[in-house]
Amino acid sequence: MSRSITWDVTSAEAADFEARHHRGDEPHLLRELVRAYQTLMAVFARRTGMPAARFGLLRLLAVTEGERGVMDLARELGVNPAAVTRQVQELERAGLVRRRADRQDLRRSHVSLSPKGRRVFAEIHVRTHELERSLAAVLGEEEMRGAARVLGRLRVAVEGSVAGLGEDRR
Repeated sequence: MSRSITWDVTSAEAADFEARHHRGDEPHLLRELVRAYQTLMAVFARRTGMPAARFGLLRLLAVTEGERGVMDLARELGVNPAAVTRQVQELERAGLVRRRADRQDLRRSHVSLSPKGRRVFAEIHVRTHELERSLAAVLGEEEMRGAARVLGRLRVAVEGSVAGLGEDRR
C-alpha cells in the first residue's frame, strides 16, 4: 500500500498541530534518520578512508560499462553538477578515474574508472560489507532486513511525494 506524504502545511496549521499533539516524548524519525546517517557516514569514511559521497560516485562508475557524462552522474546522484565535477577532479588527481572531453561539446566530459579506481572500489566495497556485518551483529539479521525494508519504503514514499513539487520552498 502506497501512501503519499503531504508537504503543504501552513505555519498556522503546524503551530496548531504542535500545540495539540506535541508531548515532547514522541519519536522523532527525521532527527534519528539524520543522526544515524551522519554517524554511519563518519564511521564509513574512517573505515574506508573515503567519504561516502565519493564512494557513491565510484560505485556508479563501477557498475557502468564504459563512460558516464558528468551531467548524467549528477542527475543520478541527485546533486549539483559542479559538486560532481569537483569530486571527479579529486578522483582524477588520485588516479582513480579518467576524464575525457567530449569532442563535439568541449564543455562536457565523460568519466570512467581507471584500473586503480576499480581496485580501490573493490577494496572499499568489501569494507562496506564488513561494516554491514558488524551492524547485523548488533541488530540481528531480522532487524537488519526490517530496517532496510522500512527505510526503502520511506525513501520511495518521500521520492514520490516530492517528485511533483519542483523547487524546494523555503
